Amino acid sequence: MKYVAVSLFCIFAALLGLGVLYYSYSEPDEVEVRKSRVNKIETMARLCTTEFFSEIPVLDTIHSKVIFAIQKQRGSVGFDIDNLKVDADGDTIKVTLSPEIVELYEATDDKSWEVIDTKAIGALSMLRSDKFTLEEENAVKARIRRKSMRHLYSEGVIERARTEGAQNLRSLLEKVYRKPVVVDDPTPKGAYYHQYLRK
Repeated sequence: MKYVAVSLFCIFAALLGLGVLYYSYSEPDEVEVRKSRVNKIETMARLCTTEFFSEIPVLDTIHSKVIFAIQKQRGSVGFDIDNLKVDADGDTIKVTLSPEIVELYEATDDKSWEVIDTKAIGALSMLRSDKFTLEEENAVKARIRRKSMRHLYSEGVIERARTEGAQNLRSLLEKVYRKPVVVDDPTPKGAYYHQYLRK
């Protein structure tokens, strides 16, 4: 897979959203620092850390038919900073990194789904059509998506995105609060790691 660098637009939007939130709840003469949750931003701000593009070779069998195809995929890994758990007690801001939001979809480029060959197999294959129905293709694509998600977790893509997310979030919040920020990551391999890699 090829991975594209941090999305500056997402970082700018996140910084803007956090700045608006911070200053909208600050008193002109007195600032009350207390344990809180950031949950009042009208539009969810998302901190984007990793965008990726890949071409996946597909070889699968369904309903006694085999298909060979290539799918182009695009996606991103981001974090919802609309509902962060923020502990503002003391001189250091403590933040818990939220579960990752993984978007994975078929690209819109030309030939993003290219079927190379299909064939009926098994007994009486000569009497059945080699062609896949739309429902069969969709079933194959659902399997591809799950395999690709497993790959993102098993190859450490999600883990790297969480590391980058924690670093970017710390930098953003230190600009907003003007205090040291510690970002805790309770699931460094990914919040859904065991869901996709369970035996």
